[in-house]
Amino acid sequence: MENKDIEKPWWRDGVILFARVSSYIAVPIILASFAGKFLDKKYDTEPFLFYICIIVAFISTLLLIWKEMRDYKKKIEKEEKEKK
Repeated sequence: MENKDIEKPWWRDGVILFARVSSYIAVPIILASFAGKFLDKKYDTEPFLFYICIIVAFISTLLLIWKEMRDYKKKIEKEEKEKK
């Protein structure tokens, strides 16, 4: 039996996309906050490096979500072409 014969649940792609986008939001912000606090204490630059790390995390989050949406859109378009 081939993999194409097995149908995946209709909700699977949505849950995977939700998990990826949620991790793209949470993980960079959490890592940036810890890294920023650590670097501020180490170099005695109280809020400066913390804010820089948060800005970098925000930009990386935007880029990761944009990339994920672009890839997901291509996948949907490819599936629609195959159905026709």
